[in-house]
Amino acid sequence: MTSELLDEYLQWQAKTKIELVDGQLTIGKNKSLSRLLFNQILRGWGALSAVALAPEQLWWQALSLAFEAPVVPDLNAIDASAIRNWASGINFTPEVTKLTRRGRKCSNIRQTLYMALFGLRRGEIGESLGGGFVNRLGANAFMPDILFYKSQSINRIYDYYLDGPAELIIEFITPGHESYDTEVKRSYYQAAGVPEYWIFDVEQENIEFLRLEDGVYQPQQILNGRYEVSSIPGLTFLPAKLWETANDFTYLSENDLFEVASDASKVGSIKPVGEGIDWSRGELGFTPALEEPVPIMFEDYIYWCPEPKFEFMDGKPYIGSRDGIKGLIGMFLMTFGLVESVKLLHPREWVEALLTQRFSVQNIQEYKAQVWQLVHEVAVLLREKYGATRLGVIGRLVKPEPLNFWDEITIVAWNFPLGKMGKAYVAVSEFSESFYLHLIDVEDATDIQLRAIASELIEI
Repeated sequence: MTSELLDEYLQWQAKTKIELVDGQLTIGKNKSLSRLLFNQILRGWGALSAVALAPEQLWWQALSLAFEAPVVPDLNAIDASAIRNWASGINFTPEVTKLTRRGRKCSNIRQTLYMALFGLRRGEIGESLGGGFVNRLGANAFMPDILFYKSQSINRIYDYYLDGPAELIIEFITPGHESYDTEVKRSYYQAAGVPEYWIFDVEQENIEFLRLEDGVYQPQQILNGRYEVSSIPGLTFLPAKLWETANDFTYLSENDLFEVASDASKVGSIKPVGEGIDWSRGELGFTPALEEPVPIMFEDYIYWCPEPKFEFMDGKPYIGSRDGIKGLIGMFLMTFGLVESVKLLHPREWVEALLTQRFSVQNIQEYKAQVWQLVHEVAVLLREKYGATRLGVIGRLVKPEPLNFWDEITIVAWNFPLGKMGKAYVAVSEFSESFYLHLIDVEDATDIQLRAIASELIEI
């Protein structure tokens, strides 16, 4: 399955968009692509990765509603043999869409235009960002292909997103999903007050210029090969040369595609006004329902949304990081609900994951004893090979709750010998395939970790 999954997963474009629209997570251009990515993540990471993020009883109810699974009234009295026999008898194949790839021609045009806009920062009239950076528009979060901003009256730049409408947003149409840019995003950008919205149809070598006038987008025309950008006074776009780069990667500078008037207003160097993330959101977890979508707040989205780097390692998809995958799974569960989520894998995979979860709960002491034994072996390694002195453990291992798939075994170190922390971190991470071990230096601990160190640390 790994080879098949890899072949499918490689169809994703770099910087595929991960957006928040009306409280729901949207991948690419529509909900069917969200289902596809969720299916691929579940196939790579396993059903247990999702089971760990919602109550067991809700999962059994979801299986009953989706597949008429036997009712499980008591989690401590599950007939494992009977439920396995039921699942094995189900004839089911998940239905997911196939991916349409964006062509090289589109990528060349987009990259050329982005680099030219990026070069305008030297003139200090504003700055640009490419796909993968979030533009917050009210409760929604979009990742435009290109945006240009000033961080003045209508927007503010943070480390992780631009708050408020960019002065200019550019989107490139994907064949088969044209309406997402020409209708859906047009409506949202208009309502949010984005003053200039350009839609590129590379296949037709056409650009639709939309300008906000009295709250409504009005199509604009190019005059004598020139387009004056109303939201960035003094900036003129010269698109003719852009199409010449469609089939090869010819470098065009900002001077080839833009003119900047000598009296254009300058904004100087633009600095973020802050991080823009509430790091305590990670303690709240996810709240999926059985059938209805549960709206995702922007503050939770921006905390959990990974950088859209679509990679494949150890037989499974990686997007941003391990935490990035956790965040995507949690937000997918809230977007689809558990009943729709269980339809993305065969019931037997969910049954095995739920039985595994139940076993760990019922055998919590034995399970945690194995982990503690592992932690003490790691401590010996850190002291003997890397010169560690003071070590401790924080996290769910030191609490009465059972461990689940996503729990990190966090080992805290004090006064680690200079130059050895990096190698020690790698050694700890690779120590076990069964448990996720994580080494931190107390000097680098987050606020949440510092609170845990103060309240729950057990020294080893």
